Amino acid sequence: MDLPTEVDYIVVGGGLTGCALASRLAKFLPKQQSILVLEAGPDPTSNPYTTSTMGGFALQGSELDWAYSTAPIPNLSNRVITLTAGKTLGGGSVLNYGGWQRGDAADYDAWAKLLDDERWSYNGLLPYMRRSEHYTTQTNPEQHGFDGPIKITGISESDPKRRYPLREPLKKAWEELGVGRVPSSVGKLAGLSEFLENWDQGIRQPAHLAYDLAHSGVDVRTDTPVHRVLFENIPGQAPRAIGVLLEDGRQIKAQEVVLAAGALRSPQILQLSGVGPASLLASHSIPLIHDSPAVGANLFDHFALFQVFRLRNPERGLALGHPTLADPAFVKGMPVDWSVNEALPTSLVQQALAKDKDSSDVQALSERPHIETMVVYHPLAPGIPVDGSYVGTSVMLLLPTSRGTVKIASALPKDKPVIDANYFDTAMDRAVLVHGARRLLQCLTNTKAGQDVVEAEVAPMPGMQPLTLDSTTEDIENRIRATGSPHFHPAGTCALGTVLDTELKVKGVQGLRVVDASIFPAPIGGHPQATLYGIAERAAAMIAAPLLKLTSAKDALEWDIDI
Repeated sequence: MDLPTEVDYIVVGGGLTGCALASRLAKFLPKQQSILVLEAGPDPTSNPYTTSTMGGFALQGSELDWAYSTAPIPNLSNRVITLTAGKTLGGGSVLNYGGWQRGDAADYDAWAKLLDDERWSYNGLLPYMRRSEHYTTQTNPEQHGFDGPIKITGISESDPKRRYPLREPLKKAWEELGVGRVPSSVGKLAGLSEFLENWDQGIRQPAHLAYDLAHSGVDVRTDTPVHRVLFENIPGQAPRAIGVLLEDGRQIKAQEVVLAAGALRSPQILQLSGVGPASLLASHSIPLIHDSPAVGANLFDHFALFQVFRLRNPERGLALGHPTLADPAFVKGMPVDWSVNEALPTSLVQQALAKDKDSSDVQALSERPHIETMVVYHPLAPGIPVDGSYVGTSVMLLLPTSRGTVKIASALPKDKPVIDANYFDTAMDRAVLVHGARRLLQCLTNTKAGQDVVEAEVAPMPGMQPLTLDSTTEDIENRIRATGSPHFHPAGTCALGTVLDTELKVKGVQGLRVVDASIFPAPIGGHPQATLYGIAERAAAMIAAPLLKLTSAKDALEWDIDI
């Protein structure tokens, strides 16, 4: 089928937010309005690994993965890290592990304060986050949605046969440390909550299928990478986006262009289009459309320490790989029960901020969760046998203060950007991860319930010593420098307030918005897809409401749009 030469809306990127946004726009806008989604990667339908939980691990490094490489990272002994990012219809929703957890309400409220716009607070975003959700149990209707396209299930509700033997021992171990149970994904992270997931009976729900893009009336083109946004100069006005130039040289005109290409590619496309730091664009002989120094800045991610622990008496059948856990129900989602979120003690927050010369409010920051800890009943590590003897763990940094950049390497669209990740750069990030590692060691090796099931940590490579409660801060920091890795949740590179206004419009130009994780002005906890679907829903309402001339609550209710 030939590409159209002109449409009303172009969505660049058929990932999680792009699919959700396009589907909702098709629902809200008059039928004569045309919407075109341009995805650089392929349709994933024929790939057998895209539907199952464990199959997802095989997708890293495949044709469905951009597999970006960072520049050498000085804070991590100059390691280069490969960053998984979906290069396929559905984007990250095809490659992720299905965790569903909003951030803490205070995280979103910090956005609203920064932006002076309550629409980006927790309560402001809540209707849109709920709109995407289809919880399988009718609980907490003020917080959860039940009519949306994304099915959300707790581990204990997914299958009566899916009862992991370590569920209760781990719950008791955390209780010994004073960590109590809290409801899942209700704006309060601190505590022990059941892991929620958006697997449906063990089958992945990628965005393009969940939002039924195929039957929405949206024109979707895969294997169609975009080079840059096209602009026209209008005397006395800001430059206006009028379409896109594809990598193969074809042009498509549009009334409005929305970038939804992700936190690593959206800033690259903006920079290639002439919107970005003037000095960077000049160095690559790219004509300047608008000098926007913050494009590509403010990069952050949920950096983490991953570990493996050997179980005590594994013949009891405690983890995957043991014959008693061979039922397919155990792999209907991630083999995990709990997510534990904790704050850094106030004294450590104060010390770290002082070292960083950071003037952030100590008390306010001390009340927000900084660490997420998970124990997975599978080692998730190369070279470790999946025989029921090992579990894998993650200690994840929720509110990183380290910042990196994304910059074009050349004026050629096929050249991947230069990613200066700058992980683990601040005293605050180091204090959080060291404290989180100690808390995990306390839970698994220094509580009665933990000691009953866990023997010790396993060193990740020859020559390294296992971490114990006797390990020094330097020992733990050195381990993190040698093995730490992000959770592949990059964000912040086209941020609200700097690059974008609070309507998601690119400042300094007309007819161009960004709708993906790059818009995050600051980090949030949880797992980003729960927030990203909400942002896509909010963006669709922002775009559609003025065109539909919605001026009353009654009109908004009729169209299922909040104004």
